[in-house]
Amino acid sequence: MNIFEKTAAFLRGGQSSDRPGVRRGFWAVNICALVIWSIGLGIVGLYFASAAVNHGFALFASYAHSAGLMALNILPGLLLAFIFWFIFNRVWCGVLGSGLIVIGGSLVNYYKIMLRNDPLLAADLGLVSEAANMTGEYTLRITAAVVLTVICFIAAVVFSAFFFKARFGRVYARVGLLLAFLLVCGVMIDKVYFDDQLYTSLENIERSAWFLSRWSDRDQYICRGFIYPFLHSVKTAYEKAPDGYDASESRAYLESFESDDIPEDKKVNIIAVMMEAYNDFSDFGLLDFTTDPYEYMHKLMGESISGHLVTNIFAGGTIDTERSFITGFTYMSQYRHDIPTYASYMASQGYTVEGGHPGYDWFYNRRNVERWFGFDNYYFFEDRYETHDGSLMMDKPFFEDILSLYHDNRSTGRPYFNFSVTYQNHGPYSDDLLYDNETEYVRDKGYSKGAYNILNNYFWGIKKTDEAIEELIETLRNDEEPVIVILFGDHQPWLGDGSYVYGEMGVSLDRGDEQGFYNYYSTPYVIWANDSAKAVTGGSFTGDGGSFSPCFLMNRVFSECGWGGNSYMKASNRLESYVDVVNRSGVFRTSGGELTTALEGEALEEYRTFKRLEYFMKNDY
Repeated sequence: MNIFEKTAAFLRGGQSSDRPGVRRGFWAVNICALVIWSIGLGIVGLYFASAAVNHGFALFASYAHSAGLMALNILPGLLLAFIFWFIFNRVWCGVLGSGLIVIGGSLVNYYKIMLRNDPLLAADLGLVSEAANMTGEYTLRITAAVVLTVICFIAAVVFSAFFFKARFGRVYARVGLLLAFLLVCGVMIDKVYFDDQLYTSLENIERSAWFLSRWSDRDQYICRGFIYPFLHSVKTAYEKAPDGYDASESRAYLESFESDDIPEDKKVNIIAVMMEAYNDFSDFGLLDFTTDPYEYMHKLMGESISGHLVTNIFAGGTIDTERSFITGFTYMSQYRHDIPTYASYMASQGYTVEGGHPGYDWFYNRRNVERWFGFDNYYFFEDRYETHDGSLMMDKPFFEDILSLYHDNRSTGRPYFNFSVTYQNHGPYSDDLLYDNETEYVRDKGYSKGAYNILNNYFWGIKKTDEAIEELIETLRNDEEPVIVILFGDHQPWLGDGSYVYGEMGVSLDRGDEQGFYNYYSTPYVIWANDSAKAVTGGSFTGDGGSFSPCFLMNRVFSECGWGGNSYMKASNRLESYVDVVNRSGVFRTSGGELTTALEGEALEEYRTFKRLEYFMKNDY
């Protein structure tokens, strides 16, 4: 008997040997085989997490610098291998079960990133039918690495079935181990994989910063591999249904409101622009402007409906305001599939529905989300707004392009709806040099050098936006077509670490105080209409529009146009009559103007009913 035959005989028959040493060696070899297999699975997951992007090998190599990252990507495969072994009492079942899950998931993630620039999240598992319908739209490129992985997987299953025969003779021992491993899985998921602080600490961007971006959802995911971020995403995979939720009841509530079409003779074009970090600091009455950066905006407010949004965010989180406006939801959720929005409603009314953002299409996953929201076209840096020097587009050319899209639509004979998002005034703003050495926007009132520079650099951008707004409005003022323009800010700007510039200005950001709460969350909005739009709708489009959450801004536009809106908007109008500010911090404002953290009576019931309807619209509509 040669060495190969002796080894094979040992692996197949060691369990039945009467010699304790042989039995221990036999079990040790089988256990080690599963451990080695699991390590290989983790490495496969890491490889395919990195292989779908440019410079993937550099990313793959960077994982090895973090023992924690490696362990958290290997451990799930190890636990799965042993769990399947305990369940079926066959080592090869451990290899097969763990391989199908880890390798299968890794390949799905790999192709999803390659085809859609979007990683596999746990929330995607509920969209199997949608994914199946979409596969016909893509051509899958079968790489050598994919073929080799599948061949090795099949070979490993066959090899383990032939050579690794360890089996438990006692059922209670197997069941006991299975329960113990399942308990370990539960604790690890809850205490380790769901730990946000740990997840943040294991960000692996710095070593790959030359080709990964901290602001990309995709890059934040793949910098941690595949298995670890996928399991972390389970935490936010599904929005919990509100207490008392019943889909049939929410549907009946929605249907209790009659959905209205927009009358053909009252249709007007709409251009909505959300402006990055835009706020009117003259509201505070604390700055001495030497050059007024709001000169045209203040003139525009005087001939428009204007007021303030009470947002959910401060100095970041742009998409919350953006998506609350277009969905009518009180604050942003995770979006992974088609949902009804005001964009899709406008499309159903015969409108061309477009939008644009001069940033990258992967930023906040806009490339996919805007399609799920119902936009016919949505343009990005990659396909429309790339500049000659590679910088992100300023507001002036961006607004000019919105006008170009608006004018191009005339040949279709369809009314036009555009919702676009600027980038120009995105922070941070330099604290050690001035962007415009010739112009001072804010007089120095004893500010620190850093605060003085940050303020003047911020208002340099605001002045540029003011000029872009003027060109947009004056071009449309005498347009023969009826058009409405909606302008609003997404959040307050970042003004130094710890918001120290606000402190030097004397602006309170204490959210425990009513004025501090509004200072923290408020941004301006303007609803302007040219004379043609006023004539068509019969609205005056002037005066104080009040303040409210971003989810109610479209309601105000429809009201001034004399449009009834769809059933959801009418339900939203009902909520607003009770509660017009719903802040995700847990603060509400009732119809009496009172800020509270505890709604009562009818206001509470209306809010609960609406939150159930929101959940229905997002998940069961």
